[in-house]
Amino acid sequence: MSDLTNIIRKEVKELLSPGSVISVVVMVILFACIGNLISDEVEKSIEMPVVCVANWEGQEITTEYGSWNAYDALIDIYVDSDMTLDEAKKYVISIEGSADDEDTLLKEMEKADASFALVLSDEFASDIAGEKRATIYQYHIYMPSGMISGTVSSSVSSFMIDKLNDSLSTVLLGPDKAEAKFLTTPIEKGNTRTFINGDAYGDVTPADISNALSNQTMLIPIIIMIIIMMVGSIVISSMGSEKENKTLETLLTLPIKRTTIVTGKIIAAAVIGLLFGLAYMVGMRLYIGSLTSMADTSNINLEDYGLQLTLADYGLITLSMFLAIACALGICMILGAFAKNYRSAQTMTMPLSILAMIPMFITMFSGWYGSNLLIKVLLFVIPFSHPMMAMEALLNDDITLVLSGIAYMALFAVASIFITVRLYKSDLLVTGLSQNKYMSKLKLGKRRQEE
Repeated sequence: MSDLTNIIRKEVKELLSPGSVISVVVMVILFACIGNLISDEVEKSIEMPVVCVANWEGQEITTEYGSWNAYDALIDIYVDSDMTLDEAKKYVISIEGSADDEDTLLKEMEKADASFALVLSDEFASDIAGEKRATIYQYHIYMPSGMISGTVSSSVSSFMIDKLNDSLSTVLLGPDKAEAKFLTTPIEKGNTRTFINGDAYGDVTPADISNALSNQTMLIPIIIMIIIMMVGSIVISSMGSEKENKTLETLLTLPIKRTTIVTGKIIAAAVIGLLFGLAYMVGMRLYIGSLTSMADTSNINLEDYGLQLTLADYGLITLSMFLAIACALGICMILGAFAKNYRSAQTMTMPLSILAMIPMFITMFSGWYGSNLLIKVLLFVIPFSHPMMAMEALLNDDITLVLSGIAYMALFAVASIFITVRLYKSDLLVTGLSQNKYMSKLKLGKRRQEE
């Protein structure tokens, strides 16, 4: 067997470690789960939503070709989508209220668990009788949800009005429609109103709000992932290098408490990581903003709709980022304790990278509010998720989620420091896992059994 073959076998054996194999398997499972998550979002986006219709009773249109009312016409739309009549009646809900009574509308929509409502004007029937275009108002309730499903109600409501136009024009014209603007489109779309945190705002849809929020928050998950991977790699590599150069042994012989050493390492690296993160965030915001400024025609100012952050909110986001980095460094210190040298330390960054990628993908595609209970539990358990969700949560006045995340990360960081200190006090940090006294006893017992 040639020297080249021996070298190849040696390198393959070192690189194809159980850790690297497990990391690849986990990555495959991760992408499969992300694919299922996206598929679920797409399925939610094509499901027919619950629609409320208000102020339609007593406004029936009757001609020689038949009769029409908004409720029955909506039922027909759902029946045409392969629903039974009984199923359709569960999706089309008649509610009280009018365009002049928005408080009642909001309560009725919330009671029906509907994201949007179609409200006929008081003069709807009389306008049609007088050959004037009648108005249907659109009311939405903005609810934080997934990237895809968050824009559904805005497009579906317009689709519903188009279908109502078709059905009413058929009643007015009969099977053979004439070319007349009023007769072909007797319904006029009124101003769109959206309820955001209980207040109604005009000329804005949930899609507009979702897109604006996405532009504000989409960079944070990416930045957090980059910083955690970068700082984590530096810390683990540093520990491997310290072992290889024997500087770690010198550090441990100094008259300094191990708790002080571990805490100092984590805090120093966390501060640097936080500074890097803020710098990356500003740089990428300027870069992407310059690329998209000309293409952005929405002109949505979130502050006009009560969605704005205070200085206290920014302080909570910064604290959340700092604690997330501290948690990542705590994990790195634990993983680095098992590294024999600089090279082996490099392979230990994969688990950390996976833990950073999982919440990044989830928060970008479905987010906390658009995920099911299992995904929410997964997001909460992974400490890096919380700064990724903090901005959206604060914009939607969900400070409980942010504070509970900060408390959890603080406990996680303290626990990781405690575990690392125990490792620093053991012989494992210097001798490595293979030379640990427990592993030595295990090997000795195995050898005796073989003899």
